[in-house]
Amino acid sequence: MIGYLPGTTVEMNMENGVQDFLNSLFAANGLVLSQVLQLTGLSAHTVQNWVKRKFLRPPIGKKYDCDQFCTIVIINMLNDIFQIDQITRMIDYIAASASGAPTLVYTCFVDVLTLAPGDAVRTATKLDAIIDKVLAKRCISGETLKRMQKVLRIMLLSHISVQVRSEALLELNTLDI
Repeated sequence: MIGYLPGTTVEMNMENGVQDFLNSLFAANGLVLSQVLQLTGLSAHTVQNWVKRKFLRPPIGKKYDCDQFCTIVIINMLNDIFQIDQITRMIDYIAASASGAPTLVYTCFVDVLTLAPGDAVRTATKLDAIIDKVLAKRCISGETLKRMQKVLRIMLLSHISVQVRSEALLELNTLDI
């Protein structure tokens, strides 16, 4: 499956393995800020602000290592859902028992995504079938049927996302650091 590496602007075949990609990326002992920005789509101000606010270790010799890059990518990926301190708390939770926590977390996450169904929510919930069943009972057809399917899908996915976010926040609060 070809897609964007989560939290990046990098398009790649996900089955090729993210660790190999990261190994090749960091073969030259780090990335300069302009490379990080190109790979993530972030602004220099954003990354520098994360360093200033201590969400991210400062680069060494103006180069970011793999753990720093993975931290940036994880924050970029989850920033719409969680506050940055909550994201770094998850990374710190793993760091308490494993070295290279940001890289470990990111590579495992990408591996999980690679194995998960492409549309896990709809696969697990049979969302489209449920919508079709409800609309069939109401004898809705034609253009109205198509429009209702779209609107109900949007509403249900929004509702599910709120529930899933709430569950994720509850799980986050169980992390002892």
